[in-house]
Amino acid sequence: MLKKVAVIILNWNRSEQTTELINNYMQVEKNIELCFIIVDNRSSDEERKKLLDYSKSKDFIVLEEKDLNKSNFDQNHMKYTIFLNENYGYAIGNNYGLKMAKQLGFTYSLISNNDIIIEKPLIELLMNELEADKQLALIGPKIIGINGEQQGPYNKPTLFDQFWVPLFLPFFMIINKLTVNSITKKLAVKNERYPYRVMGCFMLLKTDIMDEVGYFDENTFLYAEELILSEKLIAKGYKTGYNPNVYIKHMHGFSTEDLGNRKKFNLNLQSDLYYFKKYRNYSNFKLFLIKIARNTHIFIWNPIINKLKKLNK
Repeated sequence: MLKKVAVIILNWNRSEQTTELINNYMQVEKNIELCFIIVDNRSSDEERKKLLDYSKSKDFIVLEEKDLNKSNFDQNHMKYTIFLNENYGYAIGNNYGLKMAKQLGFTYSLISNNDIIIEKPLIELLMNELEADKQLALIGPKIIGINGEQQGPYNKPTLFDQFWVPLFLPFFMIINKLTVNSITKKLAVKNERYPYRVMGCFMLLKTDIMDEVGYFDENTFLYAEELILSEKLIAKGYKTGYNPNVYIKHMHGFSTEDLGNRKKFNLNLQSDLYYFKKYRNYSNFKLFLIKIARNTHIFIWNPIINKLKKLNK
């Protein structure tokens, strides 16, 4: 019998990208049975029509937000599209998908951005790791960016990397170079197999544990979801896993490029400050320091560094 997993794909104005990813999953992941749950975060009318037409042509059960109050769904059906009334962001949007997966009885749920590419099967291997360890709540693979850079996993953030490094970035860059990457090594993940957090673009989760911890915190629109989830899991005695032997490719930022850099910066900062205040008990003074450092990094150091790089070309 093939193992089953619910694949939750959040869509916002990227219908073709979402449908291409579904084809990618079906072509590569042939050893497991996938249930696709597309959650549309109130895309434009044109994009919603594209997704609706695709869903009807591929035998998806199409649901509006009001339909989700129903207590029973066909547990034998493996394709769903949910159209939400608003763009609720990452946490709320994915929670709709996770709660649907819970209703449908799926032991495992995969949170998947639509800006990823899968080249080799990996879901079954990750599922086996979750099955083997009761304390493991979620697991992620190696994430490779479009330029070949690795994204994550990550340590628990501290005031050192949130204040001192961004505020005095040029100084730390010089020290790092002179001391053979000493700063980089200091910030490197200490326990790669069980890091503090992994990238939220691809996470395989135990559905019941997500229900136990109350799913994603819905007070953020975008960013910091993995940080917050890690704290919620730790509070319940669970771990986050990472497997560097399997990978996906991630076109990082592609799914949010329509937001604009300034809005993304503000959303990121707002979410991080919420995380540090509620889940790390940072004082208002520490939050102020982080805010000053972030703004200095983005609006002072980054433009200077980018200009110097252009001059050196």
